[in-house]
Amino acid sequence: MKPYLALMKIDLKLALRLRAVIIFNYLFPLMFFFIYLAFMRVRQDPHRIYQVLAMVITMGVLGNGLFGAGMRAIQERETNILRRYKVTPITPAPLMVASMITSWLIFMPYIIFVFVVSHYKYAMPWPSHLLEILVFISVGMVAFRGIGMVIASVANSMQEGQILVQICYVPMIFFSGATVPADVFPATMQFISNFIPATYLVRGIQNMLWQNQGLYAQRGLVGILLLAGALGATVAIKLFRWEKDEKIRTSAKLWVVAVLLPFLIFGIVKYQQQRKTAGQSQPDAPRAELEKTIPQGEQTNG
Repeated sequence: MKPYLALMKIDLKLALRLRAVIIFNYLFPLMFFFIYLAFMRVRQDPHRIYQVLAMVITMGVLGNGLFGAGMRAIQERETNILRRYKVTPITPAPLMVASMITSWLIFMPYIIFVFVVSHYKYAMPWPSHLLEILVFISVGMVAFRGIGMVIASVANSMQEGQILVQICYVPMIFFSGATVPADVFPATMQFISNFIPATYLVRGIQNMLWQNQGLYAQRGLVGILLLAGALGATVAIKLFRWEKDEKIRTSAKLWVVAVLLPFLIFGIVKYQQQRKTAGQSQPDAPRAELEKTIPQGEQTNG
């Protein structure tokens, strides 16, 4: 236990020295929080605060995971910080666990802050399952930090890491409902959103805020996020590199796809369920058209 505590202490000091950590954990999310509050006119419709919270929390989790875990790990490898750990009797797993716990400690004050502001300034009632919402957000952090660590593991340079992070970050932001409400999407974009990992984080938060659902009702979303986090951590440990001179093969980048595979499978299942539900809710089209051609009296006699 002492090695983990020591690593957490060191990691916390290193994190607080990086401007990128402060920017992506506090400044960017808070900036979007207040912009969305004004843009969506929350004072005119207090219920919109739930939508704002789902958006900014998702953006914060994505920034913490992809930039906080991904880009920071690459930076530490490029500046030879990880190389110093290599000479100690330590494995990659404790480093990743310490990094994840440290990021949670840094990020949670932001979550508490937006809930406090929403309650006291915008009259949002305290959610009935606030602690369960915090647990769900923590699960989301595990998932996206897992994805971020895989990106860090397969990137051979800072420039390559930035490209991979942006390739993952931009679609998640725009197609998940984290920046634009998903209900305004056309049908094609709503179909695509089923395969975007961030969609499941947005849906879970919205369900727990709007519909006052508990964590158990989100067990499917929790399971898929935990699976992605576990796969990400496993792959990141397998591909972990201590020094920047250790290069990885191009084919190893396909591991990013493997980590996203649970969302692909879950998206296909979700789409099939939606099609089945839509088919059951529609009347029998041929019979409906036939009944339109039959006079009302004849329909009654028949």
